[in-house]
Amino acid sequence: MTSVTNCVICGQLLVYATEARIRKCDFCGHEDNTLIYCAAGHYVCDLCHSKKAMEVARQLLDTTDSKDPVCILEQIMAHPAIPMHGPEHHSIVPGAIIAAVRNAGYRCPDGAIDEALKRAAAVPGGWCGSYGACGAAVGVGIAVSVLTGGTPLTGGPRLLAMGATSFVLARMLDGQPRCCKRATRLAVAAAVDYLREHLEIQLSCTSKIICTYVPRNQECPRTLCPYYDSDTELSRT
Repeated sequence: MTSVTNCVICGQLLVYATEARIRKCDFCGHEDNTLIYCAAGHYVCDLCHSKKAMEVARQLLDTTDSKDPVCILEQIMAHPAIPMHGPEHHSIVPGAIIAAVRNAGYRCPDGAIDEALKRAAAVPGGWCGSYGACGAAVGVGIAVSVLTGGTPLTGGPRLLAMGATSFVLARMLDGQPRCCKRATRLAVAAAVDYLREHLEIQLSCTSKIICTYVPRNQECPRTLCPYYDSDTELSRT
């Protein structure tokens, strides 16, 4: 019932419930029917939770010249404003992908990053376990939809967007508790393969990532995670 992600107000563990409850955001007063809230009764809506983090992400997406979406992802996640887990990661994924596509010289629709971030912000936290689709995977589908001009009525782009989400989800089936860092890394790496195979977009992709977030994630599966390195963990203890 609880997660190691702490309440930003009091630091207590969050409850990941199976039945939704009405909670009022302690910052903006907006009421949500939510599955995730503080054990002490606090609640911060996804918009307020993400605000500062997304300002950081947006600035980096606007200024980076990297053609490697994994590199862009790691730069954003390393900023202290980005939490260990949370819906911010749903937006970082399509943002990093589209920024890399833009920097690699491929055509992007006007306002592509803005549109991707707006759509991804609508994907709530906790979707992976509660709805059966990780928001990071949906973020890849959003990126493909934006890049191809997909709508519910465009057969080809719709197929590509849904196929992208499906392709990424298949890479995430590891049977472990959620980790937003692992999910975003897997999503972006899979997106590079999908873009190459289906859209003929060739992007650089950092292949060796060693996770430094292990101490912040008590649910880390360690040796079962492709980004875990025991020597790195020991050197930080």
